[in-house]
Amino acid sequence: MKNRDNYKMDIIPGVILALFSLFYMCQIPGIKIFKGLGSTPLNNHFVPWLWSGGLLFLSVWLIVRGILKYRRVKADGVENQGASLLSALADKREVILSFIALTLYVAFMNSVGFVITTTVYVFVQILLLTPTERWSRNIVPAAITALIAGCLLFYIFRSTLNVLLPVGLFGFGL
Repeated sequence: MKNRDNYKMDIIPGVILALFSLFYMCQIPGIKIFKGLGSTPLNNHFVPWLWSGGLLFLSVWLIVRGILKYRRVKADGVENQGASLLSALADKREVILSFIALTLYVAFMNSVGFVITTTVYVFVQILLLTPTERWSRNIVPAAITALIAGCLLFYIFRSTLNVLLPVGLFGFGL
């Protein structure tokens, strides 16, 4: 797929992300406001508004960029070669697999536990972002990094920040 012909790879994800961010924004008013210890202008709506607003801004940027690419292609008079959907998905393999891994991570965190799911997720992400020809050399360092990250994050959230995290099926807690 040539660079000038891939305007759809900006417009389609931009529209999907814009719809997701608008859905996310619609859910924010349903979050119960926690007063905490005092009055502050920043409540638990601030970060979701910040994230959804940022995502909406970036998705609109993608849509505009795709439209500008489309106009350039039309102005050049070059016909769209129409790359297949399978080749487009293969080009974005790491992104798609990362979203699948993140979805599985969230889905299994309560039942399996934070430490185990975080360790597996970090390990999978390291391998996904590593070229496949280097996997055999990076499996052991990736496993060690993932294990340290999972345990360290659990310790930081649980002991230092007093955030309750799911211990899961095995009751594994540091």
